[in-house]
Amino acid sequence: MSDAGPHPLERMFRPRSIAVIGASGDPDKLGGRTLLHLKELGYGGRIYPINRSALEVQGLPAWTSVAALPEVPDSALILLPAPMVERALEDCAAKGIRHVQILSSGFAEEGGEGIALQARLAETARRHGIRFTGPNCLGSISPPDGFFGTFSSLLATARPGPGTVGVATQSGAYGSHIYAVAGFRGIGISRAIATGNEADIDVAAAIDYLAEDPGTRVICASLEGCRDGDGLRRALLKAARAGKPVIVMKVGSTEVGAAAAATHTGSLAGEDRIFDAVFRECGALRVASIEEMLD
Repeated sequence: MSDAGPHPLERMFRPRSIAVIGASGDPDKLGGRTLLHLKELGYGGRIYPINRSALEVQGLPAWTSVAALPEVPDSALILLPAPMVERALEDCAAKGIRHVQILSSGFAEEGGEGIALQARLAETARRHGIRFTGPNCLGSISPPDGFFGTFSSLLATARPGPGTVGVATQSGAYGSHIYAVAGFRGIGISRAIATGNEADIDVAAAIDYLAEDPGTRVICASLEGCRDGDGLRRALLKAARAGKPVIVMKVGSTEVGAAAAATHTGSLAGEDRIFDAVFRECGALRVASIEEMLD
């Protein structure tokens, strides 16, 4: 909590109510698996499945549109094909939803028209005052609250329990890997988020949130690139002032790694030596793997 009110990420980790746009009755689909996690893993808030052709999804009352919802949810998860996401974001704006996570893929990470689609999402969000993660992101979790707003299939075998380690990653693959390693090792998580293509909220913003989150004592971050070096530096220094160690895995340090990073999240890896200098200045510890990070 800041003097200006709740952090923009607060309702993405701890929503009192949430809309699942693209909810499905099929748990093998992303919209079905995400809804299943919300239903069965301990979330106590109100869940609003949005499905244009069903009155009930996985035993929950469903709504055919965001406009039909009986209240304005704290947050929304969008799990629709890429061409339908912009309209869904407009629907959220019209309803008054200001915190959104776009889990759909098919944007800048694919190049071409996906880049233009993502740019339109960012402009729509700015126009309406919406803060969002993604697109192409894994979602977020807050185990102490029973909130698992993600489609990660690894939760079925290795779900992290509640704890004091906060996690911020760009890549959903690394996010899922952290869930699994933490679950198998019995390492408790306070909050975790994968920011994806970062058309709006990035890992630096997530670190900024975790630095002031009273439930987080240690911060683990995975970076593939960074568009806002000053923002990252400010977030790392904020964590240092709060007495919270930050452990960072920066991937993309080689040409091959940089190309892989761009493919995964549509980001540029940047000069590796610059990242090293920022980490040293801010007291962040750089590691080479998820396993080393969680040792």
